[in-house]
Amino acid sequence: MTNYTIIGLGRIGTSLGMAIRSKGDSKVVGYDAENSAQTLAQRMGAVDSVEWNIDKAVENADVVIVATPAGSLYDVFDGISRHLKDGAVVTDTSPAKRAVMEWAKDLLPSNVGYVGGNPLTGASIREQKEASGYIFHNAKWAVVTPSTADSRSIKAVTDLIESVGAKPVFMDAHEHDSFSAATSGLPAVVSAAVMNAVSTSPSWAEISRFVGGDFDNITSPASGDPASSQSAAATNADMLVYWIDQLIERFQAIKAGLEDDEARFASDGPLAESFIQAWEQRARLEAGVADRHPNTDERAPIPSSSESMMGLFFGSRVAKVMGRGPDKKKDTTKYDRRRMK
Repeated sequence: MTNYTIIGLGRIGTSLGMAIRSKGDSKVVGYDAENSAQTLAQRMGAVDSVEWNIDKAVENADVVIVATPAGSLYDVFDGISRHLKDGAVVTDTSPAKRAVMEWAKDLLPSNVGYVGGNPLTGASIREQKEASGYIFHNAKWAVVTPSTADSRSIKAVTDLIESVGAKPVFMDAHEHDSFSAATSGLPAVVSAAVMNAVSTSPSWAEISRFVGGDFDNITSPASGDPASSQSAAATNADMLVYWIDQLIERFQAIKAGLEDDEARFASDGPLAESFIQAWEQRARLEAGVADRHPNTDERAPIPSSSESMMGLFFGSRVAKVMGRGPDKKKDTTKYDRRRMK
């Protein structure tokens, strides 16, 4: 039987406890600085017991999972380092790995193993009360191993990952942090920027009546815990700055397209290209082919001779419909640029 201790009983920590305990062959001790979080975790069946002192919580643990905001890990490592038993393994769920690995190296004793982790669940749960042990099923789990990590420590973490139904993916720390900043940090920044830009308008009370699905989708990350968002951003600042610079370039291109009175209506102008590229890349992502490079040599469909002749009499849009024969199997990830005419 493996003794697990989970430090931080938020949505991820509580979900992990539920997933581990569903297997029935491990013991889970929980710790959280907030008493209410501990109480709820017990009520939800995520832990076998809780400890009110962090040193007591880890003293018998074979594996310690730190599921606190990234910025808290320094203090947690410092607080538990003297109380870990010989041979214990420490892992975490932070979206920033380079900083956390340095803290582990500086603070954790040499007789304790450390392996970094980050569950890439994609789950939409935002609060502890929404926690579920099923969110890890078939999810990828990034594993970042320091050069000093031994095979026993790595196996302890991968066994944990596989036991909750997830799939370990080994990554370099720099690669992980860049990808994490792009897919997690950047959406949080965009969400905050949009929410703040619009809500600080003097007309916000009137604007809020127009809020619908699109606005909700882009601003939903802003409903996450600000402490976690700020912590994740601060511990991965350089990578996040890089992706913000990339975003600014795209914004500038769209802005330039809007400011050009002719180009903004052009079917092959920068404004149209921005929307088409985004549409196609999103379609590739949804089709599961985002890792394959599209054929950039393909050209927009050319009207047939029959379409051209009918266009003289009926107009181009009607001709396109009337001139179509049986539909050919088409690439659903390529936008039909004829619709831009």
